[in-house]
Amino acid sequence: MKILSWMKTSMLANGYTVEGKTLEQFMTHFPEKRKEISLAVSILKELKTNKRGLPKERKIALLGRIYREKNRQLRLTLYRYAASVLLVVGLGISIHLFFGQRANIEHFASSSVVSSGKAELILADGERIEIDSKQSTIEYTSDGSTVSLNDTSKVEQTKPVSGESYNQVTVPYGKRSYILLSDGSRVWLNSGSRLVYPPVFGRNVREVFLEGEACFEVSKNQGRPFFVRTDAFRVKVLGTKFLVQAYAKEKEYNAVLIEGKVSLARKGKFFSKEYELSPSQKATLTTNTEADFTITEVAHVENSISWIYGYLSFEEEDIVSLAKRISRYYNISIEVRTRNVESKFSGKLDLKDSPERILDGLSTIFKTKYEKQGDKFVFYE
Repeated sequence: MKILSWMKTSMLANGYTVEGKTLEQFMTHFPEKRKEISLAVSILKELKTNKRGLPKERKIALLGRIYREKNRQLRLTLYRYAASVLLVVGLGISIHLFFGQRANIEHFASSSVVSSGKAELILADGERIEIDSKQSTIEYTSDGSTVSLNDTSKVEQTKPVSGESYNQVTVPYGKRSYILLSDGSRVWLNSGSRLVYPPVFGRNVREVFLEGEACFEVSKNQGRPFFVRTDAFRVKVLGTKFLVQAYAKEKEYNAVLIEGKVSLARKGKFFSKEYELSPSQKATLTTNTEADFTITEVAHVENSISWIYGYLSFEEEDIVSLAKRISRYYNISIEVRTRNVESKFSGKLDLKDSPERILDGLSTIFKTKYEKQGDKFVFYE
């Protein structure tokens, strides 16, 4: 290949054409070799005009020119190689940090599944504190070392190392919990849910893992974004209020933005498309398909979090959807056997009432009947 290149250059230098191309056309055809061709042509012309031999000084000058050109090309190659290495290393570190932090909390959450059926606060050292009340309050100090439970007791834990230890709260159906995290963010955890989180967040990022349903009011911190991770997607936010529904047994996961701004991305894809929500928008992901998020407008966004205030407010909702929410809240089994399952109604139910009072209200709204059959309530016409 080098001999062929030398022959072509020699012919061009002597005024001939190669494959029908002149010297200028050849350079145009190979622009990346223009400097090398020019150098070779100049050397050949020197050899041609000095047939009797070049003076020693001229030979040294030519060799020096060749050496400098090759040395320059070598430096450029090394610079390009070094830049590529630095780019790959930097990208590798970023990917490691991004996926490493995510993998830590997700691995912990998946390897410490809790199915005791009790409301519990589980500390990083494995200590389990059972919670008897239907509505619990858990508050952390800013350094994560002290946890207050229902304003009646305090739990001291070894000062945690950020990003290396996790606490979790589990609430079965029929119970709920309010959690004040160490950074000042507030979480309302609904029935049948679990929240995994570090007692104290790291310097660069704040992240929690959710199974079930929770309302978040995130403390603003521009330097430390807040992530809510589920087994299907993640939510990124700097400071806002929003709802996430991620019940593992259901096909649809939802995120509803109350105020502020959040972005969502599907799990498992590093370059997943980011979806941004504006207030009063809802993102729905069907977990058993490859389809991405569906974004819709919500007319009465406050209804989605009315349960944290002790009532169930709904607008244009069907009986099946409402029965499911009531079933979780009271930990009762409800079956709907009516024909008007697609009929939609609006109303408000006080969740402080007994389950029977709520079911009475539901039957009145939907103009149907219900009765208890064994261990479940059945709606019929």
